[in-house]
Amino acid sequence: MIEKDVLVAGGGTSGFAAAIAAARNGARTLIVERSAGLGGTMTGGLVPGLVSLRHQPWRDQSTLAALESSYEGNQVVRGIAQEYVDRLVAAGAAFGKTGEAPVRVMFDQEVAKTVIDEMVREAGAQILFHSEVCEVEKHGSTVTSARLNWGETVKARVFVDATGDGDVAYLAGAEYALGEPDDSRHLQPISFYFLMGGVDMEKTVAGLEKYAEDYTAGYVETVRRLYGEGKPITVIGFPRMRDRAVENGEYPRAYGSESVKASAHLSIFRPIYRNGKMRYDVTAHNCDMAYKVDATDYVQLSDALSAMRAMAARMAEYYRKYVPGFEDAYLLQVAEQVGIRESRRIMGDHILSGKEALEGRHFEDTVGYCGATVDVHSVQGEEATYMRSIDKSGAYQVPYRILLPLGVEGLLTSGRCVSADRIAIGSIRQQAGCLVTGQAAGTAAALAVERGATPRKVPVADLQSRLARDGAVL
Repeated sequence: MIEKDVLVAGGGTSGFAAAIAAARNGARTLIVERSAGLGGTMTGGLVPGLVSLRHQPWRDQSTLAALESSYEGNQVVRGIAQEYVDRLVAAGAAFGKTGEAPVRVMFDQEVAKTVIDEMVREAGAQILFHSEVCEVEKHGSTVTSARLNWGETVKARVFVDATGDGDVAYLAGAEYALGEPDDSRHLQPISFYFLMGGVDMEKTVAGLEKYAEDYTAGYVETVRRLYGEGKPITVIGFPRMRDRAVENGEYPRAYGSESVKASAHLSIFRPIYRNGKMRYDVTAHNCDMAYKVDATDYVQLSDALSAMRAMAARMAEYYRKYVPGFEDAYLLQVAEQVGIRESRRIMGDHILSGKEALEGRHFEDTVGYCGATVDVHSVQGEEATYMRSIDKSGAYQVPYRILLPLGVEGLLTSGRCVSADRIAIGSIRQQAGCLVTGQAAGTAAALAVERGATPRKVPVADLQSRLARDGAVL
C-alpha cells in the first residue's frame, strides 16, 4: 500500500503541471504514467510546438506561417507553463526569449522529456512510470484509493484525473459524454506525427515560390523571409502536388475514411528546433490518419495504430515523389503516442460551452485563461476543419466548476477530459488549456488536503489567491 495526499493519474501536459502544483503547495504527491516518460503528446507524440500561451489569432495562411515567431497579442497563460518554456529556452531547446512566449513555442521534444521530469522531481513529487489506474475504491461518493496495473494500491486524500480519456472518473462512475449527443461514433479523427530527415528546405521554399498562385497573398513571402532569418516556419503542403497524387492513386487513404480527400486530412509540416537553432533538414508532419475510432476501445485503437504507422510510411513515399526538397528524404521517426482530440468528456458542475468560449466569457470562479482557437476536425474526413478564434479580448476564463465531476467527491479532472461540449473542447484540449487546468487541479487538490476538505468545498477565493501567487493569469 502506497499512501499519499494526492495521486495524479496521467503524466501528459496537464498531469505534469498538476503534479508540480500539488507538490509545491505542500502535498505528498504521486504521479503515475503508463508510458516511459512524462509530457504526453509534447514528447512521446512528437508535437513540435506548444501553442496558445499567447492569444492564438485567426489562422489565415500568412498568420499561420509566422505563429512560431509572433509575440502579438496578450499572453494569457503563465505560471508553470512559462517556467517550463523558460527552462527549455535556457537549455537551448526552444525558440524564444525568457519571460515571454510566442504564439507557438517551437521546442525540442527530447530535451523536453528531461526538463519535465526534472521539474516534477524538483517539486517533490514521486513518479511511477509504466503505471496506470485500473480500479478505484470509493467510500460512498468519495474516491479513497486506486489499484495500479501491477497490483499496488494507492491510498490518497485527493485524486486528479489527467488521463485524457477520463479513465479514473469513468471507473468512479462519473457521468460522461462521448461524441455527438445522438451518436457516440461521431468522434474527431486521430492525428499522428512523424519526422522526415534529409530535407532540402531551400528547394522546398523555391517550390512554394513556383506555385505561389496556390496560396493566399503574402504567405510565400512570409515563409521566404522567415526562412532567410533562420526562424520557424509552417509549410501548408503543396495542394497542387497533393491533388495530382490523389488523381494518380498515390496519396494514401486515412484509416476509417470513406474517400481520399487530402485537403481534409491536412499535410502541414514544420522544421524542428534543436540545440539552439532551426534544423531545416528535419521536418515534423501532422496528418489526420484515423477516423471514427473510439480511443477508449483498445481494440479499435490498436487497429488504428497499426494503420497509422503504415500510412506514415506511405506519406513519406508521397513526399519523396511529389514535394520539392524531399527527393532524398526519409522517414526518420514516428510518434510513440497518437494525438487523440476527443474521447470521454467528464460532466462537471458546469459544462463549458462553445458559445461561452467563442464569446470570451468571464466567470467568477475562474482559474485561468485560454485563448486557443476552436479547432474541431471533420468526423468523416470530407470537410474542412472548423476553426474559429475567440472573440472580443481573444480569450475566455476557465471556470473551476468544469474540473469537478458530478456526483463524485475527492476527484478533480484536468486536460482533455474536463467538462465541456465538443466545440469548447476543441479549444481547451490544446496544450495551453491543459497546462491551465493542470495547475489549477493540482493546486486545488493540495488546498483540499491542507484544509481537510473535498475539492468541491475549497474556497474559490483561496484557490485564486494561491494560483495568482504562483504566477497564473486570472
